[in-house]
Amino acid sequence: MSTPAERIAKLEEALGNGVLTIESDGERITYRSTSDLKAAIFYNRGLLSGSDVQRTASTIAVFDPS
Repeated sequence: MSTPAERIAKLEEALGNGVLTIESDGERITYRSTSDLKAAIFYNRGLLSGSDVQRTASTIAVFDPS
């Protein structure tokens, strides 16, 4: 299995070339969009730095009875 640094390099190379499919260690991954590719880069950078890479989403709904 490749390291986070190796995955980041492959992901950034793909992003720079406008490619959404990456092959590594006999595995092929196709991302749906450049946004998904950027998210994978962000995730792997978090792994590399040892920080918590999980993000939580929240939504607030306000009810106005008037």
